[in-house]
Amino acid sequence: MRSKKMLSITIAAVLSLSMLVSGCGGNGNNNTGANTPNNGEGKGQSNSADSPKETVELKAYFPGDKPSGFEDVLKAVNEKLKADNVGASLNINFLPWSDYGNSVSVKMSAGEEFDMYLDAPWLSMSQMIASGSIIPLDDMVASRKELKESIPDQMWDANKFGGKIMGIPLGTVQGTLYGFVIRKDLREKYGMPELKTVADVEKFLYTVKEKETTIKPFVIDGRKADKLPALFNDTLNTGKVSYIETLVPMFYYSLENKKVVGAWDAKTLDQSFERATKYYEDGILSKNIAQEQNAQTLFNQGKYAATYYAADGVEGLKYLDALKIDGAELEVVVPHDETSKPYSNYQQWNFLTIPKASKHAELVMDVANWLSVKENHDLLEYGVEGKDWESVGDSSYKQLSAYVFPGFVLTWRPTLERTPDNMLAGDKEWVEKAGAADFFNLSPITGFSFDAEQVKTEYAKTTPFFDSVFLPLSQGVLPADKGKEMLKDKILGVGGQKVIDEIQKQIDAVVAK
Repeated sequence: MRSKKMLSITIAAVLSLSMLVSGCGGNGNNNTGANTPNNGEGKGQSNSADSPKETVELKAYFPGDKPSGFEDVLKAVNEKLKADNVGASLNINFLPWSDYGNSVSVKMSAGEEFDMYLDAPWLSMSQMIASGSIIPLDDMVASRKELKESIPDQMWDANKFGGKIMGIPLGTVQGTLYGFVIRKDLREKYGMPELKTVADVEKFLYTVKEKETTIKPFVIDGRKADKLPALFNDTLNTGKVSYIETLVPMFYYSLENKKVVGAWDAKTLDQSFERATKYYEDGILSKNIAQEQNAQTLFNQGKYAATYYAADGVEGLKYLDALKIDGAELEVVVPHDETSKPYSNYQQWNFLTIPKASKHAELVMDVANWLSVKENHDLLEYGVEGKDWESVGDSSYKQLSAYVFPGFVLTWRPTLERTPDNMLAGDKEWVEKAGAADFFNLSPITGFSFDAEQVKTEYAKTTPFFDSVFLPLSQGVLPADKGKEMLKDKILGVGGQKVIDEIQKQIDAVVAK
């Protein structure tokens, strides 16, 4: 589920893959003559006053299709790398998603020399670390100012493996913020003030149900219904929760007694499950919610008054076609209490990594540092300015061509990203807030990543109940009391307590550090 989520974010402009730069960090890899730690510190200005460096070609493997117009952009990137005397050029190769992980593993096993690739916890990163196939980057990161400063300290600290930086974390947001995209014209039609709380949204949805004959209240794809327990809860986007997600689906951590429990015992969720039951019975949630797969299309056709929103830079852009409806206006509603910061573990799912076999680790890191200068970052991520895009202020851009680089493989930097100029004003506001590390409080279980090896049999038996019980419970299809009891019986009946105990053990170890 989590890998698919990140993949969809990326493809929609919302999945996060990470590329881990693996380098030895020792002088033995500095045979390229590009071992100056701060290449690119001149904000992209040329180092031509130095002796021209020999250009070393760095070979990279990334997943997906080659972007339209990529050859021209890559040529421009390599010309600027030369002009800035970095001592490197890029040879970027794209491999099909369907076989990407296996293809990279085979290349590494066969001893093929390449210098960087995308890896992730949901790909083969854990195995690559365990086998020593990729290298730690701590010393090389510390000596590269632009790279280090383009990623918040919280993000660096939270994305270490065994206490080491095993890859450059690639992401655009620092935490999760959920909300709603609604029809502003309908809200104003009903004389309702701006919506601020989940209760306000609920009133809006019931007003639509009462007054509209051709527009229904709310739509969400059935596969995204696991977001509903967070979405329809008064603690949404606040720190006023008594239980937080462990990132192991259906299991939560109590902030009060520090215990791991199943969703059936996570009291924060009781309100959510009860609301889902009521909304389903009252027709606020569609009777077809479990099978719904076309929420975006239906909202854009004007058949619904509200839908799901996430401040990830992607979700809000999906609904702009609704503006083509005569008289339609949209606005983003993100309930939030300014006195209570939401929790985040700052975890990213995409990393730039360097194989141990690379002879050019320091130079790879020089390029990563160079790409952490705004004009260089913009060149690869958005293309040639004036041809592929044009600047709209300091933080937005207008796309002029079909060039779209998958930034999640190499260029994503939270402090450098631009937003499309056609983004809804509210969407831009909340995406920028989600990208600010200080907007969130550090989760007390930051650093926890579940290793199911000791309970792999029991854990495998619990996972089917996510689709068969937890989702229907979240959708309101299963009434709250019945659904919680069923989820408890199913999970505990296949050894789920052992899973809970193992999660508890691992979280306790993280918290104790």
